[in-house]
Amino acid sequence: MRRIIQAGTVATTAALLGGLALASPASAAPTAVQTVTATYDCGAYGVTDLKIEASAEGGVGSVKVSTSGGLAPADIPADSITATLRLERASGGTVDFSGTANEAAPAGQPVTIGPLTAPVAAGDSLDSYIPAAGSDDASLSLEILGMANTCKAVSKQTPGPIVF
Repeated sequence: MRRIIQAGTVATTAALLGGLALASPASAAPTAVQTVTATYDCGAYGVTDLKIEASAEGGVGSVKVSTSGGLAPADIPADSITATLRLERASGGTVDFSGTANEAAPAGQPVTIGPLTAPVAAGDSLDSYIPAAGSDDASLSLEILGMANTCKAVSKQTPGPIVF
């Protein structure tokens, strides 16, 4: 009799846990890494194509941004860039991915920044935030070696938006 009760308890517990696992939000599951590119105008530092790699897990989105050219005329030590990448939600509003993380990069070489993180929801569709003409808004804000710089997206992402 004892084994029947234990087996029943185990089966009930397994069914409940299985139901909870199935009922958990989609944002709890990791998403595959998505890679897109977009063109950004970084003022005095020139125009660059940014490669954006994005994924999410547990409701937190993570992006890495890589430049096609150098952003600073000096060597950049690791973890010395503070950055905020603003992306636009298809449903309205924006999401700011922020952080202080980067790989070391020699002067004039491509730079990889991130991971930058922000809360995201399952189904969020995010694309380049292109500020209105004449606006002081930035698509990408950077502080590199104590110098502030902003970049503005001039194109939407290719092949399309990031979908979490």
